[in-house]
Amino acid sequence: MTDDATTPAKVEGMSPIEAAIDDDTKKSARGGIGWLGLAVAILFGIVYAYFLWVAISNFVSVPGEYRALGFDPGAVPGILAIGIAVPPVVFAAAFLVARRQKILGKAVVFLVGLTVTAGLGLSVMALASAIGPT
Repeated sequence: MTDDATTPAKVEGMSPIEAAIDDDTKKSARGGIGWLGLAVAILFGIVYAYFLWVAISNFVSVPGEYRALGFDPGAVPGILAIGIAVPPVVFAAAFLVARRQKILGKAVVFLVGLTVTAGLGLSVMALASAIGPT
């Protein structure tokens, strides 16, 4: 059993939320990641996974739609494969950059990564439709 008087929130007069943020800040300074930072990474990871899901869906369905309309998809699958690589690569880069940031900095880095992912995803789709049938 642990003594409630020795928990960081009781000793330093902090609320549990303040203690969690403080713990995450200390771990970030050492290059680690606290449970709060991990929670932020997981929440943003779910959104990145959605972008990955959409990219895989496009990779599977768009060439078939081109064939159904009587067009040769040509290089479209190769370009759409780039869209599959973007979300995991950007998430990994954001995770590495955010490791030493405070909790708000981590959220901002992951949010910037999401905007990069969305922009690159739209660019891949625009390129695929530009080289596809007109």
